[in-house]
Amino acid sequence: MNKYLKINFVPILLFCVSCIQPPIYSTEYNLDFEYAKNDSVPTQWIISDPNTTGYSVHVDTLVKQHGRSSARLQWDTAAMARQGGIQQYWPGRQFAGKEVEVSGWTRAEGLSDDGHVFLWLMVADSTGGLQLRADTLRTTRGTADWTRLAAKLTVPNDCTNLAIAGVLAGRGTVWFDNFEIRTDGARYEDKEIPVLKTELSDRDKEELRRYVHPLRTCEPDGGDTHDLDILRQLIGNCKVVGFGENTHGTSEIYLLKNRIFRYLAENEGFDILALEAGMAESRRVNDYTATGTGDPKQSIRGLWLWPWWTEEMLSLIEWMRTYNTPEPKIAFTGVDMQFPQFSMRELQRCLGACPSAGRQVGMLSDKLQNYLSKPGPELAAEIEAGLDSLAADKELAALSDEEHAWIRQYMTLVRRFLDKNKTTYWRDRGMAANLQWIMRQNPNSRIVLWAHDLHIGRSAMFPMGTFLKERFGDDYKTFGFVLYEGSYTAWKNKLDVFALPAPEPGTLEYALGQLHEPIFILDLERMRKENASAMKWIDHLEYREITSTPGIFFQRRITETFDYLFFIRTASASHILNF
Repeated sequence: MNKYLKINFVPILLFCVSCIQPPIYSTEYNLDFEYAKNDSVPTQWIISDPNTTGYSVHVDTLVKQHGRSSARLQWDTAAMARQGGIQQYWPGRQFAGKEVEVSGWTRAEGLSDDGHVFLWLMVADSTGGLQLRADTLRTTRGTADWTRLAAKLTVPNDCTNLAIAGVLAGRGTVWFDNFEIRTDGARYEDKEIPVLKTELSDRDKEELRRYVHPLRTCEPDGGDTHDLDILRQLIGNCKVVGFGENTHGTSEIYLLKNRIFRYLAENEGFDILALEAGMAESRRVNDYTATGTGDPKQSIRGLWLWPWWTEEMLSLIEWMRTYNTPEPKIAFTGVDMQFPQFSMRELQRCLGACPSAGRQVGMLSDKLQNYLSKPGPELAAEIEAGLDSLAADKELAALSDEEHAWIRQYMTLVRRFLDKNKTTYWRDRGMAANLQWIMRQNPNSRIVLWAHDLHIGRSAMFPMGTFLKERFGDDYKTFGFVLYEGSYTAWKNKLDVFALPAPEPGTLEYALGQLHEPIFILDLERMRKENASAMKWIDHLEYREITSTPGIFFQRRITETFDYLFFIRTASASHILNF
């Protein structure tokens, strides 16, 4: 062969292969921080809300231990929290019964005297028990070069989830890089995720529309409700339906849930509304909706959480009162227990005529107030012992079965609050248990659960929905929410209205917005069962969750989290009542 015609085909083949490889958005967990959103924030990691923590997180291409970049965590300003960090949650089943080690590299600069950097590994089991292992960076005058940290533990067989985190407490700057997870010594190999879906093809849209149910309006205007008839098919005969909210301050979400609860009460036999509010505090609202006792605005104010202090909530409460005339047909309750002093107040009200029990409640109330001012395990133990003594008081035997059940539940609410320093997920586990108690007291009822998306969904982050799914199975269905753009109410030093910008390409809201439907339900459950083609890309898309503050959390795996999803294109801020 002519020497000038000799060709080396290897580079050409490699070049061709590289041309047909799909571009990569990220790896599934981005353990080495090589991938970033908008060249700024690490993909796949949960970032602490800077509005709450005062810490910010960015990728850093200049300072790194491995590869192209690291994650830089730095203190910016004093805020409510005293630490910030990055974290991830992993499904626990893949680690059950195995030895797990997490390791990562970190360096620090300018740490304050009270500053600490640590890597931790946390495992939660089905009882709410927590195992935690941590490794702390040792610094010299607040500075340390790249150092490997590692934490190891044996995972229980009933592990529900596993979490890893890098945390900075105090002021300064820290970098994290090159994390590893090893299970029984075997290194986890991170899986690649192709570039996210941005623009939907006509075929993509046609496919998604098979699972879309348009809705007429969010407004509970008393008009045609035929668009809501699809709920009968979606909900079936289930006993508990969780309706979420991806902000605590969106008018359209509250209005739509108002409209839906009316429909379900009038047509499907749902007779209890259970709110993400204190169970003890909610008794006053129920007194009004059932009998007209008290002032509706003041009863809402007594819930002690601003998300419920709205004209939208007042409208629902007023409708429930009208619907309960001339006789009660539906009830209002709460599932939370963040303010135990109100449970103690109810105990005092119920036992005021019982000399011995009343004295015990008075002493317990004083101890609880001391505990709330200065919590500690010894005082908590004294309160627990006092509750045991109260439960055994003979005067309780003279009460009616209903009174006795509520008194025991109020004591349980206090105990569950005291659990906050003993177990992880104390609040979500407690809310799930409180809802189960409601169902035991009302075995023939059907319940609408009203709470944030992060609570009602099957999430490792705030897993009330996971506990309820374990307990009720197919008798528990969930509806999440996403919003395209508009505004919402949140708290940042005071209640204010914040803009919700239009979503960026590569997000779930951006994709669903291309269907050009203003309000609809997306049937995620049917998509899962039929293995819809959209399942190849939809769970990789992030969607926004906002809690009481304006910081935005990005979540993924929408079809694993909810059964159904509401999409609302235009959102506005909830309307706060004037008291």
